[in-house]
Amino acid sequence: MGKNAIISVFDKTNLDLIAKFLVKKKYTIYSTGGTSKYLNQIKIPHIEISKYTKQKEILDGRVKTLHPKIFGGILGTAIRSHQKEMKSEGIVSFDLLVINLYPFQKTANSTKDKSKIIEMIDIGGNSLIRAAVKNYEKIIPITDPNDYEAFIRAYPLKQTHRKKFAKKAILQVANYDKDIFDWFDGKITKKYELRYGENPHQNAFALVNDNKFSQLSGNKKLSYNNLLDLDAAVKIVHGIKTKKNICAIIKHNTPCGASIDAIQTESYNKALAGDPVSAFGGIISFNKNINVKTANLLVKNFYEVISAPSYDKEALKVLKTKKNLRIIKVKNSNQKVESRSFFGGTLIQNSNNKNSSVKNINGINKLSYEKINFFVNILKSINSNAIAVFDESSLISQSGGQTSRVDALQNCLYKFKIKHKSKKFQKIYLFSDAFFPFTDSLLLIKKQKIKIEIYAPMGSNNDLNILKEIKRYKLNFFKLSDRHFKH
Repeated sequence: MGKNAIISVFDKTNLDLIAKFLVKKKYTIYSTGGTSKYLNQIKIPHIEISKYTKQKEILDGRVKTLHPKIFGGILGTAIRSHQKEMKSEGIVSFDLLVINLYPFQKTANSTKDKSKIIEMIDIGGNSLIRAAVKNYEKIIPITDPNDYEAFIRAYPLKQTHRKKFAKKAILQVANYDKDIFDWFDGKITKKYELRYGENPHQNAFALVNDNKFSQLSGNKKLSYNNLLDLDAAVKIVHGIKTKKNICAIIKHNTPCGASIDAIQTESYNKALAGDPVSAFGGIISFNKNINVKTANLLVKNFYEVISAPSYDKEALKVLKTKKNLRIIKVKNSNQKVESRSFFGGTLIQNSNNKNSSVKNINGINKLSYEKINFFVNILKSINSNAIAVFDESSLISQSGGQTSRVDALQNCLYKFKIKHKSKKFQKIYLFSDAFFPFTDSLLLIKKQKIKIEIYAPMGSNNDLNILKEIKRYKLNFFKLSDRHFKH
């Protein structure tokens, strides 16, 4: 008994290859209008689907394959009742579906014409693929022109091959539907080519939301590491709502400087003063439009990337004098969900966007709600165990990635002493991303020759001893409402 195939493709790449093979294997080919015209051109015998269904294509081609004689032929199985019904209805049983979808993503990337994009939302194609996947043991769906040769080589296909084609087909439908959802949600995802990943021996690319950022200047595109550092910088500067200017400097995915101030140049100068050595070659980000005064300061130092939501024309002109400096315009938006891979699959969680509050444990908190959450937002960007030290408006020392909290504390205080003249500070604010499990950290803080206000969560089994030592050492201690681990 002869076999039957449906061919309905937008992309005609390699179509002659598989069509000629199917003729050779004595398949009867059924085809839709546009594909039918192409098959006529390359002299492939076939039956136009509208002649088989006796229903012409309608609504400018929007409806052509949505017909019981098509879907019945795909979904019908070998059971007697199905065979009997298909015979009585004059339905052909299909063994192969060669199909690809309208180029929705390509169209969305190339035009802003809503009507053209909407027309690229495939209906019949998606439905045909899903039907074929449901009945993959009988009908094989081929959705990628690059797979035609693999199909020919493997013919006749074993069950494992059939399942492989079905999996690829349904994945394509899932990705296609996500592209449509993202477009409705205002996201246009593009493949962003990277020279390599974290290291030169690692291949990499990024899938980027095209309306979130744009590169205004710079001889090179952003690298894998640039994008990671830029992500950390953007999360800090846009993490709180404020009328003030925020500047953050990131190096190796860790904040080495950050400040908040009413004046933009001051926010930059204070952020740079946090660790001017580490800032060299870093990523710098602002939450407000960059003015020419700030631009003139920025070009005095070497940075890989500068980002802001906008730039004054004169500021942009100044910054563009640095040919290797990537100037990025970033749209302000907080990420709601984040994901990362692990050996067993993918981890997905809500982003850590929650604001924190404090409770007085010993002493009276005098930091504003705005500054508390600005400092916490910086703390969130430091790998656990994380300790960060601030003056009235800026990051002045930090330590993260340590395996014990007391080590992180020691390192943070050591860096503070060697990088800054502690005598100029009346007091400093010390933030911890999680509770102090033992009293050794409190003793270390007590021994410092500067007044330290401590902000940390609680919840340790040792809290009673911690509270006792806080009172005994007369430490000003304020309980943060939330833990902020970063792994």
